[in-house]
Amino acid sequence: MAVETKYPDAYMPDIDLSVVKKVTDGSGKGSLTDLSLNESSYGASPKAMAAAAERGALLHRYPDPASKALRASIGEAHGFDPDHLVCGNGSEELLDVIGRLFARPGDEVLFSERSFMQFPIVARRVGATEITAPEHNLVPLVDELLARITAKTKIVFLANPNNPSGTYLPKDELHRLCAGIAQHIVFVIDSAYAEFANLVVDYSDGHELVERYDNVIVTRTFSKAFGLAALRVGWAHGSARIIEFMNRMRGIGNVNALAQEAAVAALGDLDFVHDVAQRTAEERDRVTKALEAIGLSVVPSVTNFLLVRYPTGTNHTAAAALSYFTEHRIIVRAVDDYGLDEYLRITLGGPEENDAVIARMKHFMV
Repeated sequence: MAVETKYPDAYMPDIDLSVVKKVTDGSGKGSLTDLSLNESSYGASPKAMAAAAERGALLHRYPDPASKALRASIGEAHGFDPDHLVCGNGSEELLDVIGRLFARPGDEVLFSERSFMQFPIVARRVGATEITAPEHNLVPLVDELLARITAKTKIVFLANPNNPSGTYLPKDELHRLCAGIAQHIVFVIDSAYAEFANLVVDYSDGHELVERYDNVIVTRTFSKAFGLAALRVGWAHGSARIIEFMNRMRGIGNVNALAQEAAVAALGDLDFVHDVAQRTAEERDRVTKALEAIGLSVVPSVTNFLLVRYPTGTNHTAAAALSYFTEHRIIVRAVDDYGLDEYLRITLGGPEENDAVIARMKHFMV
């Protein structure tokens, strides 16, 4: 007699979004240039790599579950109280923690229409309702966001600068948005690309707002300008009360030992990070001018990537360009999942990688 098999009934929210879009490496031969994930082509500080290698001799020892040394180093570098900081397995873990802490089915999570893909993922994981506000030239509109706040709003997310556009909300507008959000609503400013954007005069990473408002959280990462993407290190700055809640919800030992040691060492070599940001800005300006000279439109960016628009009604579409690049072993990011079918997102590489992109683009656009 056959025995009926039963399985645990898991709750699986309707999530069909992905932060990392699947790409193929083409069928060509030769080296692969991957410019799809906004990694730093300048690598990590030699001090950070040495620290991780040294800690690698003690893989049998658990990491500090509270990341005390790392929080102290972040606090020293930025002038923050370590008790107002929490570290995570990438900033994505901390965004997820925020969602699980403050939103439930029936609640609303608000963000602009083409925000970082993690925001709708967070909302869907907890069963909350996503509310989006329109943008202008891919920049969030403060009045449109404020107009969509209701009695059900629990979290407002803002990526500043934003991914995939590379655009940002200026400091005055950021402050105006924050002032318009009621104190019982959590306002999360994801400043993952702040090290690049801090070169812009009217940009703010939002940390000053944490000092003034108890409902503001700023999230940061070591994956971009610091070049520690493989180790997954993020951190958040908030009020003591919010950080206490986040510490209860996060994973135990969530930041591995190699990551903690490397991040501490990286904070001891900020000249390296500043150099990466400056070189990236120079390459960003050079590549932007070169692509515009070919006849393409480039969204003004303050990050380490460019959002490039291709003409419609021709053979030079974004989809055709993606296939062409892939065929020639250059991987870039399609952004049709953001509703940006006419665009490709291209991470800025080093000068040689960027030269290859420009050369291939010229050939494609002929």
